[in-house]
Amino acid sequence: MLKEIIFDMDGVLIDSVRYNFESFNQLLKKYGVNLLEGEIKKFIGMSIRDKLNLWKKEYNIKEEIDPIEFSKQAFRISLKLMKKELKPNKKILNLIDSAKKQNIKIAVATSSTKERAEKILELLKVKDKLDLLITAEDVEKHKPDPQIFLETAKELNVKPKDCAVFEDAINGIRAAKRAGMKSIAILTEFTSKKDFKNLANLIIKDFSEINLKRLKRLF
Repeated sequence: MLKEIIFDMDGVLIDSVRYNFESFNQLLKKYGVNLLEGEIKKFIGMSIRDKLNLWKKEYNIKEEIDPIEFSKQAFRISLKLMKKELKPNKKILNLIDSAKKQNIKIAVATSSTKERAEKILELLKVKDKLDLLITAEDVEKHKPDPQIFLETAKELNVKPKDCAVFEDAINGIRAAKRAGMKSIAILTEFTSKKDFKNLANLIIKDFSEINLKRLKRLF
């Protein structure tokens, strides 16, 4: 029985991938690194800490990079890029409102930092509708580990089997599956149905293809 809906943020509630990676490239430039468009896909859904560890290894970065400071700087850059175009998604808000009328809990579980998540969710008119926000700062293990989703269910006193997760990243869908939750994959320009085959319970192009009634049929 559906009792909780968990949203990832980047790529789900906001199409922020290109803005994020533009900000990353601006910061990584001094290390001689330029992330190419074809490389972006494998980094989607990872926390900043995990991204930095991978970039240091792949691009032979010798200097230490503080993930918290890097994240703050990247957010300042990406927010400037996003702010002009950032608008609330009425279909997402309608889904949330329908769920709350039926006492279904609403949470966001994101690999972002708390400060960044709160500011973006406020701009999207989602923040005040949440029962819970869990970020990378609240857990030790990050996606594809299921800890962030399991912690979200635990905090709201809901069993994992009664949760539905919206994700755009393969790592996020894997984390939801490992948590024992139903998962809905949202396609982006960086993914295809083939990426989520045998992983997600449902694959959609956007929120126009989903409503509470269809979501409940997964249970």
